Amino acid sequence: MALTTDQYLQKIGSFGRYQILLLVFLNGLIFFWFGWPVMIVAFITAEPAWRCVSNSSVCPLEGSMRPLRDNYSFRCNIPRDQWEFVEDFTSVVTEFDLVCEHALYGTIGSSMIFVGFFVGGIAVGPFSDKFGRKKTMYISGLIVSVFSLIAAFPHAFWLFALLRCLIGFGIGGYSIAAYVLLTELVGIRHRSTAGCSIWYSFNLSNMALAGLAYLVRDWRKLSIIMGAPTIPFLLGWFLSPESVRWLLVKGKVEKAEAALRKVAKCNKKPIPEEPLKGCERQRLGDLRDLFKSRSITHKTLVSWYCWFVNGMVYYGVSFSSPSVGGNMYLNFFITSTIALVAYPALAWGCNRFGRKKTICCGLFFSAVGAFGSVLLTLFDDGQSTGILIGKIIFSLCIAKFFIVFAFDGFYVYSAELFPTVIRNVGMGTSTSAARVGSFLSPYIVYSKRVHPLLPFGIMGINALIAGLLCMTLSETRNQPILETFEKTDTKEKANELLVRENMEEEEENRL
Repeated sequence: MALTTDQYLQKIGSFGRYQILLLVFLNGLIFFWFGWPVMIVAFITAEPAWRCVSNSSVCPLEGSMRPLRDNYSFRCNIPRDQWEFVEDFTSVVTEFDLVCEHALYGTIGSSMIFVGFFVGGIAVGPFSDKFGRKKTMYISGLIVSVFSLIAAFPHAFWLFALLRCLIGFGIGGYSIAAYVLLTELVGIRHRSTAGCSIWYSFNLSNMALAGLAYLVRDWRKLSIIMGAPTIPFLLGWFLSPESVRWLLVKGKVEKAEAALRKVAKCNKKPIPEEPLKGCERQRLGDLRDLFKSRSITHKTLVSWYCWFVNGMVYYGVSFSSPSVGGNMYLNFFITSTIALVAYPALAWGCNRFGRKKTICCGLFFSAVGAFGSVLLTLFDDGQSTGILIGKIIFSLCIAKFFIVFAFDGFYVYSAELFPTVIRNVGMGTSTSAARVGSFLSPYIVYSKRVHPLLPFGIMGINALIAGLLCMTLSETRNQPILETFEKTDTKEKANELLVRENMEEEEENRL
């Protein structure tokens, strides 16, 4: 009797040495091709304080003027030669003088990478389903590598913004292909562990970024240091496998079996005598198939909104770290460390309580963190250390810790919700929805100039709504990955029944 992919992986090692080595390698790619290129904008578009030049005849203010402080906009009414940036660090704001009526340009510079992210997720998703995860991953990685290095040298703001957009396009294609490649090569029981563990390096890269940005205060030098190490990883092409599930859907059963033999050899497991069960070759999905049935349509729309909120809150909290108060390098390091601690808890929660409950918990508690920050802001007079610490705890610790549950948990969840034939399209469009939220996040942070309660108020309300909508989705824990559209709704109903039976059996065993 022929074995399905999941059954075959169970016999040769569903998360053995081969998958662990692949996980480590992909973590290295994410460190350099995702973490640094995305989050470097927190520092290279930051706005330093300003002060009056010595002996100014029209600027009587003393000390450094920081955002949200009284008289911060005073410089807009005096000649440019009467004030100067505090020489603490350089950024595109200091390079191109993006202040006063041009202040929004710095936020635009931060958001452009997510424009590329959005386009890349939509455009490259179908490419991955048609030509394979491996080709998509390395072509996108080449774009990230080349333009990350070039982005250190522009002498016009529009060129800087364009390069950031191109980097985002590459990341949008690479990140989903890499994630799908990993999760399609592990078995049922280990999907959440692998799916959560692939993001460890993202936050490790952010922790390293905080230290490097503290040591290297010139934005061009920092960009070169971040961009140069990305190029050697292109050699990973010769080591990376192709997705077995994709090969089967494309009808390439022999190549899929050859790939699985390599997995068995590395895991030191015998090759099963039973053959690998192929899939009936089907037309690979496109955007229309995301609305093929009522069930798929519901998944698509809820997934899009939840991803939108996750992107907005995750990056909104991260980009808020320089403006919450205190040392911006320490704040950024705290948010990165908190997110790193969240991954083991996320993997445990997904396996113990299921994907849906864990993600909903993350969305609800991230809303609590955001609302706690709003409440403390009401009483913030700029002088109380206790309130500042409380804001950091609620906004940078609680909100960031739990949004990791939702954001990274949804990577696992979405990969299981959509069948293989539309998985990359489904996840590509979903992550593109996240990039819309990510694109808006710098503007949401900027809205504090309108009213200090707006940023975390907006994030908290949307996180609460997303949590309620997520409760309407089905559970996917311990379920086989759907490969095709065939009898999808019937399979889902059977899977839901099996989930309930498994949960009841686990409860009986505990009692």
